[in-house]
Amino acid sequence: MMIDKDDYVEKIQEYEKQYTFTDGYKILYCPWSSIGNLNTAFISLNPGKSPINADLKTISDERGNSYEVEKFTTQSPLTDQFLRLSSFIKLKPNQILTGVACPFRGDRWNDFNSSQKEAGLNIGKIFWSKVLDEKIKLIITLGNETTKLITEIKDSKLEKEINSGWGNYNLKRYTDSKNTKIIQLLHLSTFKLFSRPKCITPLKEIFEDFI
Repeated sequence: MMIDKDDYVEKIQEYEKQYTFTDGYKILYCPWSSIGNLNTAFISLNPGKSPINADLKTISDERGNSYEVEKFTTQSPLTDQFLRLSSFIKLKPNQILTGVACPFRGDRWNDFNSSQKEAGLNIGKIFWSKVLDEKIKLIITLGNETTKLITEIKDSKLEKEINSGWGNYNLKRYTDSKNTKIIQLLHLSTFKLFSRPKCITPLKEIFEDFI
């Protein structure tokens, strides 16, 4: 295993206390054992509202992929879009290493102060820099903060940028020296790309080698 679970939990708890995160944490939306065994990753920004009675302080989801497990109890509109994405790229949810750039929960990113944002992304970088091995050939990211973090880790260059089919917003694809692709989507909790007919053709183009 490239990263020790207990050590990482300890580090998260140190950050939680130091930077006064109050709503819990989660870094992986799938079992910890998924690390090192999958070739596709999906990384959003940070955990939002959790289902009622959910464990607010957990490092991973040992029940399976959270979006699939919680599809009937979730409060997040991202769940349906993730499941549509999974179908679009012809993978089952449990075949995708699923997680977040910043592990700390919050209703909105801008509810965090600048120090909390920086700290959350720093501890996320520690995790993903060890977890995104050469086996992973496709990384799907949501939004600019997440994409910046992952493209820096992978030292990736912009390869393609096209209109998303939603206003003036674009989809981007990056590649690194090992031909790992990073595809940046819009925040699917707001922009429901996989439910909008105008977005399907651009999505097919940006995912051209993976569908």
